[in-house]
Amino acid sequence: MKSYLPLEIQELAERQTALCKMFSNPQRVLIVWLLAEKERTVTEVSLAIGASLQSASQHLRIMEFGNLVEHRREHHNIYYHLVDNELLKDCRVFKERPKHQHLEVDPI
Repeated sequence: MKSYLPLEIQELAERQTALCKMFSNPQRVLIVWLLAEKERTVTEVSLAIGASLQSASQHLRIMEFGNLVEHRREHHNIYYHLVDNELLKDCRVFKERPKHQHLEVDPI
């Protein structure tokens, strides 16, 4: 059946659906919270969320494909940061992140 809502409303709904799918895994929510504080390496993300490097890299690639994060390479390290994304800024998962507790990675 054809929708009679404006095309821009339909497209917004599609973008928000894609964003919500990104958060279907709690580790990706943690990654957003970590990267909201500062840019981090794959190793830092891996240690913080308790995942293997391979698993953390896979989550980051999924998030990069969904335009949530970008990366830059510096020597042997790959650094990830959040993309300036209006949908993400308005997202409850992002707004209700733990802001008063610093999420520092402490590799024992």
